[in-house]
Amino acid sequence: MVLIFTAYAYVEVAWAAAALYVVDHILFSLAIAIRSYFQKIADRADIASTAGVSFTINHIAAVVIPAAFGFVWLYSPEFVFLSGAAMAWCSLLLALLVPRLPAEGREVDLTLFGPVRSGRR
Repeated sequence: MVLIFTAYAYVEVAWAAAALYVVDHILFSLAIAIRSYFQKIADRADIASTAGVSFTINHIAAVVIPAAFGFVWLYSPEFVFLSGAAMAWCSLLLALLVPRLPAEGREVDLTLFGPVRSGRR
C-alpha cells in the first residue's frame, strides 16, 4: 500500500492510474483476513464489544479523514496520497507486532523493538 499510494501521488498516465486502482482494491479486499484472524485468536466473549469499537473507530475515520483531506487536496493532491502512504507505513509497522503464534498473554510480539527485559530497573 505504501508503494501504491506513493505512485498515486505522482502518476500522470490514465492507464497507470487505472492499474493502481485495481491493485489497490484487490489489496483492500484482503481486509477480510483481519476479521478471520481476529475470530481465530479472540475470546468469544470479547468479539461483540471489540467489533462495536472497531465499527465506531472505522466510522469516525471514514467521516473525518475524507473531510480533512478534501481541504488538503485544495492545497496539494500529492500530499493527500503521501499522507496515505505514511498511514500505510504506520499500519505495516503495527502489523509486525502481531505474533506468528498468538496465545493468551502473548497477543503482541514486542521483539521488533529489541529484547524485552523483565523486572524492575
